[in-house]
Amino acid sequence: MNPLHVLGTASYAAIGVMALARPAMVPELFGGTAPTADSRNEIRAVYGGLTLAMAAVGLKAPATIGVLSAGMATGRAASVALEPESSMLTKVFVGLEVGLAAAYFLAARERSHATG
Repeated sequence: MNPLHVLGTASYAAIGVMALARPAMVPELFGGTAPTADSRNEIRAVYGGLTLAMAAVGLKAPATIGVLSAGMATGRAASVALEPESSMLTKVFVGLEVGLAAAYFLAARERSHATG
């Protein structure tokens, strides 16, 4: 596993743990709130459980997580294009997700060369 692959996996794992432990922090980063148990539950499921699963799957199937990361970056970039008043933090997350996608695609490429 290359260092970028390790960093990507650690990033998704950290997001997952943080979202499970402090779900209200996710919308707070973007100026929002999670005032109800149901809203916090949703954050724990998507940002917590899903990103932990992505970290785990990324260890064995990095191309899959590369595609998912690219999908998140694409959705976020489309949102920025539709709403240019989006914060700099949102734009930074586009870059981070592109970087995560690249790290996982590189890991998949290295894995295919090692086994092929």
